[in-house]
Amino acid sequence: MFRLFCLVLIVTEVLTSEYSLLDQDYYDLDQAPEIYKQFLQKYNKESSSDRFEIFKENLRKINKYKENSSQNSYGINHFTDLTFEEMSECYLGFNGNFTSGDVIEYKPSGEKLPTELDWRTNGYVTEVKDQMNCGSCFAFSAVGNIEGQYAKAHSTTAISLSNQQAFDCSSTPDCKQGGVPHNVFLALAQQGGSMTEADYPYEQVKGQCRTDKSKIAVTVTGGSQLGVNDEDSLQDALANYGPLSIAICSNDQLKQQRGNSIFTPTVSCPSNNHAVLLVGYGKDGETEFWIIKNSWGVSWADQGYIRLIKGRQALNIGSYAALATVA
Repeated sequence: MFRLFCLVLIVTEVLTSEYSLLDQDYYDLDQAPEIYKQFLQKYNKESSSDRFEIFKENLRKINKYKENSSQNSYGINHFTDLTFEEMSECYLGFNGNFTSGDVIEYKPSGEKLPTELDWRTNGYVTEVKDQMNCGSCFAFSAVGNIEGQYAKAHSTTAISLSNQQAFDCSSTPDCKQGGVPHNVFLALAQQGGSMTEADYPYEQVKGQCRTDKSKIAVTVTGGSQLGVNDEDSLQDALANYGPLSIAICSNDQLKQQRGNSIFTPTVSCPSNNHAVLLVGYGKDGETEFWIIKNSWGVSWADQGYIRLIKGRQALNIGSYAALATVA
């Protein structure tokens, strides 16, 4: 029995230490070649001298971010060999220039709200998805909203709907132009609704709108931008309506999130450039936070989710929200 325990312990230590250099409070740049090697192995990437220099510079930035933050939310992830400019071109896709239609003024309910809320516990949120190398975040955000709205309306578990259909049938021409979630709602309403992910899988490229109306899983009747203008009204809308499509301003600090610490940005952000799904809020000690589902896969932040500091309009949160209507 003792030998079996030791064998299990040794195997566990080997498995957990395989990428031990990637998870550190401070990255020694003298160890950068060894850290880069583990990074390549973990994320199945090819070595490049140019990528290594970018990786090393990002390690330096992560160290600086850690020094200037009370929350250790920074670390190595699958974006660490990219510049923010490269990442922005491929992964950010909220474009306010595509905004159209009426903005529905949101009037807070005046009801007492729960002190904590997480719509995942109700089953209204599907698994974290990955938009990959395409600026289709607005479609993923919109689909997440539709999934949640349907599940909440029918008191059921959310089903995974098609991000590709939402992207293909939207007005945006390609992966680089972006869009806004509420226009996706209107586009899908014209199609009769949303198909499932299984029936219309993600392809990471803009294609022709190929809706099969015999396979509509959720009827979408419309949608709109909500006229929220601060975090209080956003919290009220989230509590009353369920998961919301929102826009935020992504920056280099957000790019390098790893783990479940509360993210408190220390760098200002000019304008919204990324769409995500707001699924809850809570409090850790005296610190309030938002719970956000991203579409950058499970290697980013906390299995694809992030806790963002609440009450400071961090990353411009509270400046845009949208809601689908479903049958």
